[in-house]
Amino acid sequence: MPDIFNDYLSGNTALSAFYTYAPQDLFSLPLSPTQWPNGVAEEVRQFQKRIGSTAFLEGSEPVIVTGQQPGLLTGPLYTIHKAVTAILLARRVSETTGTGCLPVFWIGADDHDFEEVRSANLLTRQHESRTLRYDPEESVHGFPMYKIPLSASLHVLIDEASRQAPGSEFSSEVAAFLHESLDASDSLADWFGRIMARLFQNTPLLLFAPYLPAARRAAIPVLEKEIREPLLSTRIANETGERLRQLGYEPQVVKNETECGFFLEMGEFRRKVLFENNRFHLPEEEISCTTDEMLTLLHAAPERFSPNVLLRCPVRRAVLPVAAYVAGPGEIGYWGQTKALFDATGYPMPVVYPRARCVLATPKLNKLLNKLGLAAAGLFAPEDDLLERALRTQTRHPALPPLTQHRTRIEKELHSLRTDLSALRLKDQTESMTKSASEQITAALDRLERAILRADETQNEATRKQVHRLIAALAPDRKPQERHYTVFSFLFEHGWELIPRLLDSINIDSFQIQEIEL
Repeated sequence: MPDIFNDYLSGNTALSAFYTYAPQDLFSLPLSPTQWPNGVAEEVRQFQKRIGSTAFLEGSEPVIVTGQQPGLLTGPLYTIHKAVTAILLARRVSETTGTGCLPVFWIGADDHDFEEVRSANLLTRQHESRTLRYDPEESVHGFPMYKIPLSASLHVLIDEASRQAPGSEFSSEVAAFLHESLDASDSLADWFGRIMARLFQNTPLLLFAPYLPAARRAAIPVLEKEIREPLLSTRIANETGERLRQLGYEPQVVKNETECGFFLEMGEFRRKVLFENNRFHLPEEEISCTTDEMLTLLHAAPERFSPNVLLRCPVRRAVLPVAAYVAGPGEIGYWGQTKALFDATGYPMPVVYPRARCVLATPKLNKLLNKLGLAAAGLFAPEDDLLERALRTQTRHPALPPLTQHRTRIEKELHSLRTDLSALRLKDQTESMTKSASEQITAALDRLERAILRADETQNEATRKQVHRLIAALAPDRKPQERHYTVFSFLFEHGWELIPRLLDSINIDSFQIQEIEL
């Protein structure tokens, strides 16, 4: 099956109908100052002050937006890579267009999938992955992130993270900030925002909360159209998804045909809305209403409405003058299902720019990679294969050099024999028997080599531990590092200057995985 992310990066023309721009178009788009919707700029300024952000805005700048759910301890590393990409991209756009452009991080505080964000994985000083998990005192199932309360157990979690992570003279300062910011926060989303503000202190990154009253009011036109034309976004998403499927791509979003593109808050809960038999239904609340009643509620209490993942795309554009959205691989897939939705809601689709993908290493890890003859990109192979490859660089067994020498000659002779027999075009089974014999000899040589490599049990065990250490650090659980570990795996050791180092090291022109040495 083709990969929509890689095909998007390569400029596959089959995808051109699903996106308005290619990534590189961003640097030639005509940009100009655009007044933000009424009240949004002032509320964003006040929000920065409240969470400790030093970012400044005038309220007329075009913006480069990225975003993520507010995860525990900021969630996986790619959250940080997104923010860094947005900062560097806004800087580049400002320089190339001559129009000041701001980076904005949209905190997904509306999201209510707590299971997805309640855990954080930490790389420990013992070179293992340790999962930290937040267990609130009471159930928060169905709560949006900006309503999830914080409990004292999180102070214990902070201390555990500080003890387990590789440490330095920065550890106590980082831990102290986490404790202080936790005490100052009123929800999981609020704590996330305060941590991000400290991480990106003295950068232009604005933190944005979609529950700000002015932002809710600015989103009314998009939500009103969704209510007046129920299931419009669902139909568009599914029809576009089917078009992608016909091209061989798996749609990222497939919606139930009765599922609306928005949620409605009922007390502490964010509830799904369905439309059937000309009425809106909230099945979890056993409530239904007419279109007129839903429109009346929208205008009376817009703070209770929030878009789903697809409708959020044009909502962002209604709330902010978005020039580009910085997206991860999966997001680029579902953005391909939104172009017709932008057209239907009357807002221009922005450039979708791929975020930087990175793996963070250290001089010690890189030295170990070189010693074992391995590469970070190759650590997703089976551990036994990596061990054998590493042992070849470490083993000094006297039988290995002659085996290697004779094996080369044997394989050359076998190849020559098969070539000669093939040229004779014999009608019997001679050629196939020769092929089978060759494969058996090769397999026997493989077994002999493995036996030699593993003959020294002490060296074998030491090398296995080294390989395991590399996998745990750079390819944990056979996943990209950035999708597994929290930034605090590195922050306790490297301190707050970690972010400026990433800003100096990450290349936003490269869409390949970058190796950053700390």
